[in-house]
This record gives sequence, C-alpha cells and structure tokens, in this order.
Amino acid sequence: MIRDAATCDRPDCLAVLLEPDHYSGAFEEAVTAYGWTVGPGGHTCPACQSGRGPVLERGECARCGGRVGVRHGTELCMACGQLTPANGPEWDETPELDDDLMLP
Repeated sequence: MIRDAATCDRPDCLAVLLEPDHYSGAFEEAVTAYGWTVGPGGHTCPACQSGRGPVLERGECARCGGRVGVRHGTELCMACGQLTPANGPEWDETPELDDDLMLP
C-alpha cells in the first residue's frame, strides 16, 4: 500500500505523519485533522506548534511520530503530549491534559 506522508519542516525536527489507513478524505485534510499546520514555510507538527518540539526521538505516536512514554499510568507522546487511545488511533479531538501528566 502506498501512503502519503508529511514531515515537519522546522529545523532538527523528526516528526512524521503517515496517511491513516482509515482516512477517506484528502491527505491535506488529514494533516490538519491531526493538528498539523500547513503554511508558506511548509508543515509544522503539533509539538513544534506548542513549543515542545522539535521531535528528537521517533516512536509510536500516530500524531507526530514521537516516542510514547508512560507517566502516572497513562501513555502519552513525549513530544506532542497526545494521549494514546486504548482502542487505537482516534484523533477527532485533542483531550485536555493535566499539567502533572505533561512531560518536559
């Protein structure tokens, strides 16, 4: 299967977004649905937008490709802070995170 991909165009950022298998719309719509922005400077990942980027380690996060860690029993991306859903990727909305769950 051939899938589109977007990479973050900020310096030293390793973030990548692969086109989801279940997404039926245009890829640029998926990019914005996953919290990425597209502008004159290219794509910007959610971690760089929030000031927590760049993504320095790749991992399992479906939103930015960053490393997922466990903190207080909750799996979340160490770059963008996205909680890992229990039943697979469902990124319709970004949950609000408590400050004590956020990783530096």
